[in-house]
Amino acid sequence: MKAVFYLNDQGIGIYSDHCQSFPHPQFFGWEETQAIEDWLATLPNRLQVSVVMDLVDEDIAIEASPKLYLWEKSAVEKRLIERLESEGADFVHTQWTGLTQTNPEGRAEELILSASIAAPTHVMRFISALEEAEIIVTGIYSAPFLLAEYFKSYLKPVFNLGKSELNGPYFVISRQSQNTYRQTFFNDGRLRISRLIEIDKEEDDFCGFQSALIHEAKLARNYVYNQNLTKEHELIGYVFLDSDERCLSGLEQRCLDEGLIISPEELAKAIFETMTFHALSFDKAFCGADPQAYFAEQAMADYLLSDTPRKFYFNDYVKKINNVLTGHKALIGVNTLVFLSLITYGLVFGINLYLNQQKIEMLDEQIKNHIVEKERLQNEVDLQIDAKEIKASVDFSEAILSLKTDRTVGFKVKPISDVFSQHQHIQLITLEWKQVERFDSHQYEVEIGGWVFPFEEYFRKPVEWVDALISDLEKVPNISQVALVQEPLNRDLKQALSIELEDESVTALPFKIRMRVNDVESK
Repeated sequence: MKAVFYLNDQGIGIYSDHCQSFPHPQFFGWEETQAIEDWLATLPNRLQVSVVMDLVDEDIAIEASPKLYLWEKSAVEKRLIERLESEGADFVHTQWTGLTQTNPEGRAEELILSASIAAPTHVMRFISALEEAEIIVTGIYSAPFLLAEYFKSYLKPVFNLGKSELNGPYFVISRQSQNTYRQTFFNDGRLRISRLIEIDKEEDDFCGFQSALIHEAKLARNYVYNQNLTKEHELIGYVFLDSDERCLSGLEQRCLDEGLIISPEELAKAIFETMTFHALSFDKAFCGADPQAYFAEQAMADYLLSDTPRKFYFNDYVKKINNVLTGHKALIGVNTLVFLSLITYGLVFGINLYLNQQKIEMLDEQIKNHIVEKERLQNEVDLQIDAKEIKASVDFSEAILSLKTDRTVGFKVKPISDVFSQHQHIQLITLEWKQVERFDSHQYEVEIGGWVFPFEEYFRKPVEWVDALISDLEKVPNISQVALVQEPLNRDLKQALSIELEDESVTALPFKIRMRVNDVESK
C-alpha cells in the first residue's frame, strides 16, 4: 500500500492507491494540529509514503566552480551543503550539471546546481511526527524537480521533442490549483528557475485567464533575459499544462495576438505545446480522482503511485529506511539465486542418478541373461565328452559372459572396481567414458568423480589418499595414463559437502580423475 503526502504552504494533501483506507483524497490545513495528530495515529503500519514539498521558500541556484578532477568534486559539494545548512536550509540537494563556461578572466568553470528548503516549523514538526509514528517514508521530493522528471518521462515522447529542442530555453507553465500556476524555466536541459503565480480571475472567465497567464509569461521571459539566463532575444518555447481544455483552447493564437510570440515563423521554430494533465492515464491512479480538479498536484501524486522517480531530498530517517529497503532487496536477490542454484543442482543430480540407475538395471538384466545362457549351455553339454572338452566348453561360456558384460561399457571395469574397493577413504560418485581416436578404436577415455573423506581442516591426509588411489590405478595393466584433473584442494570451505558413511556425518572433498584405458584383449 502506497500513499503520497503533498505539502504546500496551505497544508497537507493525502493521496493513496488503497481505496479501503483512503477512499478519497484528504486535506488538512497546517492550523489543524490536533486533527493531523489524530489522523497520523490511524495510519496502517506497512504504509509506504512519498512526501512532496511544494513550498515558496525553496531556493534553486546554479553556481560556478573551477574545473576539477572527478575525485575533487565531492569536497566542493560537501562545502556547498555545509554553507547552505549554515544559512538555515533544512533540506539540500546538489548535483553537477555537466555544463561548463569561461569566466571573464578566461578560466574554465563547471556549473553545480543546488536546491534547498528552509522549511517552516510546522513542516519540520510534521516530518518528525512521521518518524515518531514509524511511517515508512521512502522519499522526499521537490515539486519543481518532480514536475521536470514527469515532463521528461511522459510528456517528451507525447510531444515528440528531440534532444536539441529540450536543450533549448523553454517554460513549462502548469496549473497547480484553481487560481495558481507554476512557471518552470529550463535551459541546456536543466531546471533553472521555478516560481508560483496567482491568477485573480473568475473560474468561467477563460479569456481573462489566458490573458493573465500570457502577461505573467511575458514578465517571466523578461526576467530570464535580464538575468542572462539565456541570450537576449533568443527564442523561448512554451508548454502549457492545465486541468481544463477550455483554458487551452485558442491559446496559441492569443499568444500571437498579445505578443508573447512575435510571429508565426517564431512559433514554428520554438516549442509550443498544450495538454491537459488527465490526458495521460496512469496504471495506479489515486482513489476518488475528480477529473474536474486534476491539477499538477494530483498528477504528481499519480506519478509517484505509478512510477519510481529518483529520490531527491534526504534526512537521516529517509537514509536509514532506504538502506534497509536496499538490503532487503539484495537479500531477496541472493536467496533467489541460491534457490535457483539448488533447483538446478537437484535437477542435474536427479537426472544423473536416474541414468546411472538405468545403466545398473540394464547391467543386472544382462548378467541374469548371461547366467541363464551359461546354465543352458552347460545342460546341453554331452556328459560323454571328456573332461577337457567339458572344461573348454565351460571356459568358453565364461569368456562369452565376461565379453558381453565388459562390452556394455566397452572395456573391463572389474579391475578398476577392485582398486576402488581397496581404498576405504574414497567414494566413487560418477563414471563417464568415451571412445577416442577411430570409431573402431579400443582405447577409451574414462573420467571418474568421487569424494575423499574425512576432511578435518587439514588437506594432507585427503591428498595422500587420492595420491595412493592414483598410484594403484597406474598399476592396472590396461590403464596407460592417469591424471588428476580436479584436486581435493578447493580452499573455499563453503563448498565442502557432507555425506553419510556408517551413520556418521563426515565432511568430504570432491576430486576428479581422467585416465586412458587400452582394451588390449579386444584387439
